[in-house]
Amino acid sequence: MARLRTRWHNTKAPKSIETIAGAVAMNIWKLASDTANRMYSTGFNFKNNSQLLDLIGEFVIFEIQLADRIAYETLDDEQRQRFTIALAKHLIGTMAENQTEELGPDEGYAPAFMQRLNQRMEGYSEFSLVDGEPSYPMLRYFGTLAEAVIGADNKWVIEQVMEVEAPQLIRQLRDGLEKLLPQAMPAEDGAQQGTE
Repeated sequence: MARLRTRWHNTKAPKSIETIAGAVAMNIWKLASDTANRMYSTGFNFKNNSQLLDLIGEFVIFEIQLADRIAYETLDDEQRQRFTIALAKHLIGTMAENQTEELGPDEGYAPAFMQRLNQRMEGYSEFSLVDGEPSYPMLRYFGTLAEAVIGADNKWVIEQVMEVEAPQLIRQLRDGLEKLLPQAMPAEDGAQQGTE
């Protein structure tokens, strides 16, 4: 199980929304990359590093939209918007850095991932949570996106994602968010201070 950041050395001082988004982004990237690597080690085949990063990207996007919905339970509208924008920016940058490292420089990485993120967020918006958890249709959509990346010749991708990988991602993401989000400073303070 991934070790996630859920606190700071100075636990008493409230954190800005942007600081919390940065910590959540690190957690999301770790969860997504660990999940993709676990799938590889259990026998799912990847043609190259580009395909592996594309799958990590699908996991990241799933987690961003889920984090936004979970934030709705804790943050006010203004904080939630700032949180989700900061989270997305962090992860777009992280994806571009990893693509540059693995595939070579290209200024198109960040815009392409931003476009995919926007398309997926629109797609996920069609689905609801049931008792705070992603609905079966949402998980099915997630599974089909993963299958589209690594290919239907990898049998059981959808089932693996829906039944094994998604529940772990959801549980760990929610656990981390439930510890991090309450550390946010009040909305008016955060708006004035911005990023720490």
